[in-house]
Amino acid sequence: MANTKEELQRKKRLAYTLYVENGFEQKVIASITGISEKSIGQWKKTDNWEADRIDALMGPEQQRRRVMRQYNELLSQIEARPTPKNVPDSKEADILNKLADSAKKLQTELSFYHKSETGKQFIAYIQQVHGQAKAIEVVDLWHEFLMATS
Repeated sequence: MANTKEELQRKKRLAYTLYVENGFEQKVIASITGISEKSIGQWKKTDNWEADRIDALMGPEQQRRRVMRQYNELLSQIEARPTPKNVPDSKEADILNKLADSAKKLQTELSFYHKSETGKQFIAYIQQVHGQAKAIEVVDLWHEFLMATS
């Protein structure tokens, strides 16, 4: 039976979650979703899942710290200038605002990240105790929960 557009989108979201957030490989994802490895490979390439996977491995806390280091470095450079040039110009102020906004967004993502990590642990437990089929069902439900509460 052919997949409906809605069913295909659901499977694509599941494949994304399995690849990016759980580190599953294409072959395993294909087996779980019933989608060909070739299609999953196309999704990975088209939607740049690899970059998302790297970001997921880095984690929002490390990303937030990185942004804050950039913010503090720019601020230190500005403050080190002699008076009256030790205040940010409009370009620097814009950069500082953007960096501060990014740090704030990453703090929100950190909350999402903690939910996701808890989900991974729970899914691993379900897989170990109740088997692969139940774990697949829970992954789909967990993804639904994360999307609904983001």
